[in-house]
Amino acid sequence: MKKIIILSLLVLLFGACKEKTKFSYSVTVSAPEEYPVEVHEGWLMDDQKKFICAMPKAGKEGGGWEYDGSKAGQGGSKIPYHLNLTYVAYAEKKFYTVDADLPVDKILEEFNKGFDVEADHKVDGEYPLVHDTYNTFTIGAAPGGVIVIWLSAGHHRVEICRLQAKEVFVDRNDFYDNANERTQEGFFDKMFEIQLPEVAQEEIREKGIPFGLWDNYRERFKYRFVLQPYDDKDKFTFQSVGYFNGEANLFYLPNLNKNDYTLVGIPNIAKLSFTRYNTDIEFNDQEMLSVFKKLQSKHPNKPMDILVVPTFMYKDFKLSVKCEDEIIPLTKYQVKGVWGG
Repeated sequence: MKKIIILSLLVLLFGACKEKTKFSYSVTVSAPEEYPVEVHEGWLMDDQKKFICAMPKAGKEGGGWEYDGSKAGQGGSKIPYHLNLTYVAYAEKKFYTVDADLPVDKILEEFNKGFDVEADHKVDGEYPLVHDTYNTFTIGAAPGGVIVIWLSAGHHRVEICRLQAKEVFVDRNDFYDNANERTQEGFFDKMFEIQLPEVAQEEIREKGIPFGLWDNYRERFKYRFVLQPYDDKDKFTFQSVGYFNGEANLFYLPNLNKNDYTLVGIPNIAKLSFTRYNTDIEFNDQEMLSVFKKLQSKHPNKPMDILVVPTFMYKDFKLSVKCEDEIIPLTKYQVKGVWGG
């Protein structure tokens, strides 16, 4: 009888956890570093079309596609059903607006799914893995009105959806408090010079804006990192991988021992730890897209391995991508450093 009662309580507890529909989160806005944006106005609404929170007005946002943007006191706990956002894209000299329903089931699924993370205290001499979930709702804005929404927490980040914003007219005096005699065109020209890095300004003048790039980043491939040490005793002990599509994953032991393939975007930066050493490796987006697509065209639906081969005494690393019996060396990655020993 006692076992039946305990089992019933566990079932009820599992059901309650599974059906959780409220999660506390902050709301942020982000953009690629070279293509900053700034919020004009916007809000999130719940399933009753009631206001949850405003979009954070924290000035220019352009810290990078992989970052969450500034926290400016906006957030909620109800699952958002609708997004409204109007913003200025300084590189394009345009205002954009997006007014769209959100994939509620996907948001709930990811909140409930969460992730495993190391606890902040040891148990029996080790840091156990504990379950956690996301605490930030980020709206990313890229050139061409590309809107991508992520949930994130620390080094965990997952894409929720991609939306399309459309160009809209907003009078610069309604947006900018310091009204003056500048025309709308004059306002855009001046803010282009102020808000964009000089390198980005020159590149846009010479090559234009690479529309479509951020949708290319969203293509997924099935792959994993494989260590090929000269000492067979060495192994991965930790992986933190950020992807060009804005997502990020942490992989701990014992999950690393499973050596599973994951369906994710191309890697941006990988922080890899081994038995004695650790390193940070940055990848080139165009090289990774080219190599992955080439291998996938020749080996359809076959998973790939990014081979990580340390040189003597772990002074450097040689990387390549393998699919079945074909190996393509990588040449444009950067090893940012090697530590430990």
